[in-house]
Amino acid sequence: MGRLINIFKGSTGINNKIDPVRLKFDPKTGIQDMASGVNINIDPTGRISRSKGYEIVLEKNAHSIFSCGDYCLFVSGDALCVLESGFSWAAIRNITIDARMNYVLVAGDVYYMNGYEKGIVRDKKSYDWTGSSYVGPTTTKAFSDPPIGHLLEIYNGRMYIAQDKKIWYSDRLSYAWYDLSGGYLEFSDRITMLKAVKDGLFISTEKTTFFESGALPQEFKEIRVADYPATEGTVVEVNASRIGNGEMTGLALMWGSEKGICIGGPGGYFMNITERKLDYPSARYGAGLYRDGKYICVLRP
Repeated sequence: MGRLINIFKGSTGINNKIDPVRLKFDPKTGIQDMASGVNINIDPTGRISRSKGYEIVLEKNAHSIFSCGDYCLFVSGDALCVLESGFSWAAIRNITIDARMNYVLVAGDVYYMNGYEKGIVRDKKSYDWTGSSYVGPTTTKAFSDPPIGHLLEIYNGRMYIAQDKKIWYSDRLSYAWYDLSGGYLEFSDRITMLKAVKDGLFISTEKTTFFESGALPQEFKEIRVADYPATEGTVVEVNASRIGNGEMTGLALMWGSEKGICIGGPGGYFMNITERKLDYPSARYGAGLYRDGKYICVLRP
């Protein structure tokens, strides 16, 4: 009987950019790229294993899920709902059917918008998000209620609201006061991503991705980091120390794009980590999840 030889020992991941017969193989290590893979995990050593699959805990059409700590929010049909840790749920208000919701958590309150409605969830109940009479230093500005947009972010004490091609920003520490005459940033295309790191905002339009550095919106310095857009809905926060050589601190971001999975960090750090190996289908929307050191992205045409 001939001697058994272990040829394939592991993988560095999927590579669908080149012909499968041209994938390089290292006979010394037994490790190579894969042409395809379904329902698998690859650990840092290259070991391949089956994914653990999933378990249905709620048989209900749902999207726009958001963790609030000990409970979640999600949208189902024409309702914004609360999901408890035991998987019981309750609708807390009516909204436009199937409109994608965006959220931001500030000091225990969840601010939300979907392009049609806005509000605040506090203690699992929905409240109006409106301004009150201005109180503060004398100003010539005329403050208005928050405009209704499709993306939200909090950065350096201001609420930022993306509404089509504009990004409105609130008065500092006053999330319900907006100067609609001049308190906004404007771009040439619709905004698909609006997310903060410690020293700026990563902003993507339908064509380009930017980093706006600085503390005040009037003083932002714009850096163009990619000539392609982020896929809306795919951005997540990650621990910056787990990226690169581990020298970054604080929060960083990961998101999906038509060119691959991207990383954004403090100072405008940007890297596309899959561009050389993976071709991605174009998608209008998506969803992202970061857990146990893994980024999971699903795309919707």
